Amino acid sequence: MSAAQQKVALITGVSGGLGEAMAEVFKEKGFRVIGACRSEPAIELDRWFKTDITRENACRELLAGVREEFGRLDVLINNSGKGNYATWEEFSEVEVRDLFELNFFALVNMTRTFLPLLQESQGTVINIASVAGLTYVPCMGPYCATKYAVCAFSDTLRAEVKGYGIRVLNVAPGRINTTGFSKRALGRRTPPDTPDGGSNPPGLACHVYRAYQRGRRSVLYPRIYIFFLWFTRSFPRTYDWAARKLWKL
Repeated sequence: MSAAQQKVALITGVSGGLGEAMAEVFKEKGFRVIGACRSEPAIELDRWFKTDITRENACRELLAGVREEFGRLDVLINNSGKGNYATWEEFSEVEVRDLFELNFFALVNMTRTFLPLLQESQGTVINIASVAGLTYVPCMGPYCATKYAVCAFSDTLRAEVKGYGIRVLNVAPGRINTTGFSKRALGRRTPPDTPDGGSNPPGLACHVYRAYQRGRRSVLYPRIYIFFLWFTRSFPRTYDWAARKLWKL
C-alpha cells in the first residue's frame, strides 16, 4: 500500500496518557498518525504539529498543514482536555472559561474545521468525553459541564453528518491511571482514591480502536461504570452523602 493510500489519524493531546496510547495503537494498525499538542511527544509519529488548539486560527493552520503534507484525514480524535478538583464557589470565572475553551470549544472548532476532509474520506470523529459527562461528580462541576456538552455535541453531530458518511464515536471513560490528568487539573483539592486506581491507557486505547472498527456510536469504559451510573440516578441522596464525605465537604 502506498503512503497516499494509507489511512490518516489526527490526535490532539498526544504527548502522554491516553493520547499517546491511542497513537501507538493506530500506528500498529497501519495508520499514519499526526499529533497536535503543545509538548513534543515521546513516541515517534508521522508528523507532530506544535500547537495550542485554543488559540485563534490554530485549527485552520493545522488543517492547511494536514492538507499539504497528507492530503487526507480518516480519523479525528479529539482527546485534549483537563480537569478540575474544586467546588464552584472556589473557582474563578477565568478558570471556568479556561476549562470550557480547551475541553469544549477547541474540540468543536477542531471538528468543524476538519469536516470537509472527513467528508472526502467518509471518516470518523472520535470525541473523548467522560463518565463525568453522563452523571455528576461534586468538586468536578466545571469539568462535568464540559463533558456533558461534549456528549451532546457528539449526539447532535452524529445525526447531522450521517448523510455525508461520517461517523461519530463518543467515548466515556472512567478514571484513567495516569498522573498527567491530576497534575494539569485546576483547583487545590485532592481527589479521593478509587479502589482500582483507574483504567490503564493502553487497554482503553485498544477498546477505542475496536469500537471504531465496529462503527460503534458510543463507548462506556470499563463497563462496570454502568452500575455507578445506575446508583447515582437511583439513589441520588445516598450518592450525595457519600460524595460529600469523600470530598470532605
